[in-house]
Amino acid sequence: MKNNLLLIAICFSSILKSQIGFGTASPNPNSALELSSASKGLLLPRIQLSSTALSTPLANHEKGMIVYNISVMNDVVEGLYINDGSKWQRLYTSKPNIGDVNYSFATADSQGWYKLDGRALTSLPTGAQANAAKLAIISTLPNATDRYLKQKGASAMLSATGFQAVSLYPNNLPNITYTGTTSTNGSHTHQYTDRGHIPWDHKIGASQFASTASLANQVTSLAGAHTHSVQVSSGGSSAPITIEPKNLAANAFIYLGF
Repeated sequence: MKNNLLLIAICFSSILKSQIGFGTASPNPNSALELSSASKGLLLPRIQLSSTALSTPLANHEKGMIVYNISVMNDVVEGLYINDGSKWQRLYTSKPNIGDVNYSFATADSQGWYKLDGRALTSLPTGAQANAAKLAIISTLPNATDRYLKQKGASAMLSATGFQAVSLYPNNLPNITYTGTTSTNGSHTHQYTDRGHIPWDHKIGASQFASTASLANQVTSLAGAHTHSVQVSSGGSSAPITIEPKNLAANAFIYLGF
């Protein structure tokens, strides 16, 4: 009897006010139902979903339906789910940690995320400055402009190192010795005048001796074949080499809170 009277009272109140309030006599005029309590919460139906694609155990998908799933199977885990009219979607919040870094196409600070552009820390909210100090960020934010993030190694945390171009010098190249010789096809001879034979005659008594040998051209042997060592310049000018690969530009942000 008491339950019936309570139901009648609630229905009558809703007709008069168009809002229902539990724990409050003045429910918010923009709400259909308001619960108010200083020590109690709202306990949603706890059901067992089998898949985000199936409405089960509901007969049909109902857009806006919220439940707490207690089963773990297929693609569902325990937690809050809302139905979008065709499937279940999990409701969860993911709060970033101080010091988290993300890339974004956004151009300005937002919701505790600050662009890594080298600005002074004094331009940030007091809370963000305090959190930056916990990360040993002093005076200015790191400047990520035209830089890549890498896992910390020998370099100090938050240090900006590296170069956008590299120069190659002889000591950077492999230790390779190139040798070569010219072809022996260059063998040749030299012609010279043999001056060791000159005409002469000599008479002894009735006998006369004479030489008719004349100056003659002689040729050296082919033993003069030889080679030449050759040195060739590379023609380089020591111009720096650009090592930046193809990329897609985005802005880097760090979460420091408020």
